[in-house]
Amino acid sequence: MKIKHIFFYALLLITIANACKKGDSFLDAKLNDVLNEESTFKDSTNTVAFLTRVYADVGYSFNPGRWEAGGHPVVGDEAVPVQYTGPQNDAVVMASGALSAATTNVAKNVQILNNWSTAWANIRRVNKFLSKVDQSPLSATLRTRLKAEARFLRAWYYSILLKHYAGVPLIGDKVFEPADDFNLERNTYEECVNYIVSELDAAMKDLPTIQSQIVTDYGRVTKGACMGLKSRVLLYAASPLFNGGNAGSGTLKSITGYTDADQQRWKAAADAANEVIVSGAYNLYEDNTTRMGYGFYKVFTMRVNSEYLFQANRGLNRDFESLFLPSSRSGSYASNVTQNMVDAYGTADGLAITDPASKYNPQNPYVNRDPRFYNSVIYNGSLWFLSSTNQVVNTFYGSSPDGVGVKAQTTGYYNRKMLQESSSGNTERVWPLIRYAEILLNYAEALNEYEGPVAGVYDALKQIRKRAGINPGATNNYGLKPNMSKDEMRLIIQNERRVELSFEEHRIWDARRWKIAEDYFNRPSRGMKITKTGTSFSYEIFDVIPHKFSNNFYLFPIPEGEISKDPKLLQNPGW
Repeated sequence: MKIKHIFFYALLLITIANACKKGDSFLDAKLNDVLNEESTFKDSTNTVAFLTRVYADVGYSFNPGRWEAGGHPVVGDEAVPVQYTGPQNDAVVMASGALSAATTNVAKNVQILNNWSTAWANIRRVNKFLSKVDQSPLSATLRTRLKAEARFLRAWYYSILLKHYAGVPLIGDKVFEPADDFNLERNTYEECVNYIVSELDAAMKDLPTIQSQIVTDYGRVTKGACMGLKSRVLLYAASPLFNGGNAGSGTLKSITGYTDADQQRWKAAADAANEVIVSGAYNLYEDNTTRMGYGFYKVFTMRVNSEYLFQANRGLNRDFESLFLPSSRSGSYASNVTQNMVDAYGTADGLAITDPASKYNPQNPYVNRDPRFYNSVIYNGSLWFLSSTNQVVNTFYGSSPDGVGVKAQTTGYYNRKMLQESSSGNTERVWPLIRYAEILLNYAEALNEYEGPVAGVYDALKQIRKRAGINPGATNNYGLKPNMSKDEMRLIIQNERRVELSFEEHRIWDARRWKIAEDYFNRPSRGMKITKTGTSFSYEIFDVIPHKFSNNFYLFPIPEGEISKDPKLLQNPGW
């Protein structure tokens, strides 16, 4: 088997089998009877497999099974946990405001702890790989490419640390051994951003484009992945939470964000997103012929598509179906979509449901909605595959087994985004980590903040809405009001991200970086109680569970155990 094939199959096998547990080192003692450092890097296949292990965790923060199977949506306002709701449940700890630095050491809360530990374990693996790969029998050309992949992956894990904790220690290429001094200080936020960006720029030079990449290498890092992550990191850096608006003081001021606000950071973010756009390498997958917004649905079930810049490869799987479908469809209904999320979807004309011109009727709430609603949410009366045909899902009050009141904390809604609608079998889907729609939204946001709602901002949003199946209207503006102010456009963009990127691990970070989490995440998680009388229905919004968010939670606490091991690590404000 040629080396170019080895990577893909090794990645697929490790991902499917999850052969190495999270947090384990590739060179743990229990593996040394088979492989050790010397034998690993003397063999081509083992050398590639070592880097493949680093790929295996790229989706750990996105993982729909995290937070006790509720996924990241339950940490924000997109969903509520249903199946697992005990007081030590990770999701409950997060959403109830009970998280503390000490909580991260509770054995039960391993998923809170691995925000920190999984990233560092893989940064160490990258550094080990970079220190040894030149000793391997791989060709010089392949070593160059794999080093670039490794540098991207290291930047990826640093970016996860950065959005959780802000500035963290930058260790360069250092491979720490047990006897080394681990007393490290946190670098400034600016230093971390600059390091990540410089690593991405360097890696980009030695990576193929998605068009030039060999088909059997699909899943490996490309130039597009580097450009996409750079766009995201710079957008976050320009945002209010970090762009001079952080809560730190003294030494922590520079660690938790920039000490000053600078509009030029928005320009840097816009330029980074535009670099992806003008490359012409990616486009939105569009199909409004099969049904309105079908392209938006379909892209998430396709392993290979025109939209993904970076993804977590999966084997054939029922990840989302098993977790999120109602029990009538053999799902575990681990979480339910909130009414808070449903209300964010506008109408088919692109207007908010709060706009009188939208003609939204709260007593007939599922008519004439944004096609992304129908492609993202299972609601009362939705059709979903059962046995051999599509049949109605009933979520009205008292309807067994899927209705409100039958199980605790049900909202009347189930997630359908990224799920296979045409069968109960497996799909080749991969987890979308960076996709082109995000890049367009990054560009629109950054450009609006830097120049205001100029033509480029409108154009990016219209591309998104056109693919979504929104009616263009007489002016081809897809529901966008002409001549908006910067403030008006900001609200439109924020809601567009909420809808377009729902359930893709953006909401919990967007609300934080915009510094609006204290408002939205302190609202009760709500559901829809639908009462059936004869053949008619009445609708009543109700509070399902409270949701709390305090000011200190804009950044996660560094685990208490890490602080005790390294006293030079300063804890984030308020923890």
